[in-house]
Amino acid sequence: MSNKVDKLHKQALREQQKRIKPGECMKYIRLVIDAKFLGQEILQELNSTDLKYEIRQLPVSNCIIWERNVGQQTLSAGSSSTGLEEAWQRENQVVQWLSEFSFQQAVKNQNLACIGPNLRDAFPDCQFTVAVPKLRHGKHSSSSSQDALIEMQLLQELHVEQLERPESQHLLALLQRYTKAIAEAPYKKQRNESLGCFKKYVANDKKQCVRVEQGNGYGRLWQQHLNRLPMVTLEVAESIIAQYPCPKKLLDHFSTDPHAVQTLADLKIKRCNGPQPLQTERRIGNVLSNKLYTLYNARDPNMLI
Repeated sequence: MSNKVDKLHKQALREQQKRIKPGECMKYIRLVIDAKFLGQEILQELNSTDLKYEIRQLPVSNCIIWERNVGQQTLSAGSSSTGLEEAWQRENQVVQWLSEFSFQQAVKNQNLACIGPNLRDAFPDCQFTVAVPKLRHGKHSSSSSQDALIEMQLLQELHVEQLERPESQHLLALLQRYTKAIAEAPYKKQRNESLGCFKKYVANDKKQCVRVEQGNGYGRLWQQHLNRLPMVTLEVAESIIAQYPCPKKLLDHFSTDPHAVQTLADLKIKRCNGPQPLQTERRIGNVLSNKLYTLYNARDPNMLI
């Protein structure tokens, strides 16, 4: 019995991981669109995409929310043939669309102050975005509209997106970005929690990494390390490596020679394309030499380099 339970538990974990995996997660996200959008162009635009959506009467008009299929089934209240239906969990993002007419009317009637409280009452513990058409410049635009947008962001703590025209196309693009971000959020959160502050080093991110195999690659790794330091260009790194082929050579020089810092500072920088006419010779310099000495010899973790 225990083996069967373990097998079911592992299967459930695999299924859960599949649902949050990039590339698969979009299949388990749907938009819930307020019924007031019926007859508007945005629905026609949505039908031309792969986004899943459902039309429903929402507590606040012209709102869009997201739901995630959690991979469970609940008893169906409708006429399902199996008596079961898929369980959907609401996400914490809400977008409300205000047409130009609705926005200007709200500004005129001073009703914009109610948007934030209404959204928070209807959708607790959510993050809110209010999408509005980009204000027209000229005689038709007024400072009151600009002030209203600023108040929504500062006083009501709402994120405001101003959409270019045609609004339906840009609203669709906004919904696509939000849907992708919401779908991938659990995977990214899980990845960040598991890796913590060392994610850059253990996440198997091969970008700009150096492979060390069977003793080969240490020189390239030493060069890559030096190039990560401020003030160290490729030419500077190659000049240091020519004198100190590995870090131990440099450390030994610092520990045995009292004039090592000055010696390093006087080291000439070899130019990649060779010496050029009228070009002066460059040195490593005292600033970088002292920084390297401090980096490799300081014992205080809070020492400023």
